[in-house]
Amino acid sequence: MSLITLLKEKVEKQMAAYDQQLEAAQAKAKAKKAQAEADAAEADLEEQLLHQINDIKSKIAEGQAYLKELADAGEDKAEEIKAKAASFFQ
Repeated sequence: MSLITLLKEKVEKQMAAYDQQLEAAQAKAKAKKAQAEADAAEADLEEQLLHQINDIKSKIAEGQAYLKELADAGEDKAEEIKAKAASFFQ
């Protein structure tokens, strides 16, 4: 074999090795990007759930306030409280 042929084969093999390294690096980058997107989606979901939890806690507190008001009120105030509570159930 000639020196040129040997050098050509060596360069081709090295380029093939670089191609494999490039493909591996691209696959790793894609996997990291996908994981980052999944993490961001999970964070958004957690934020939405936390918002819903806080809304429900607020409604529970409002309902408890109506219950206390009803327990403390006389019959003359019951209609007024009933009107307030009606908006609570909507």
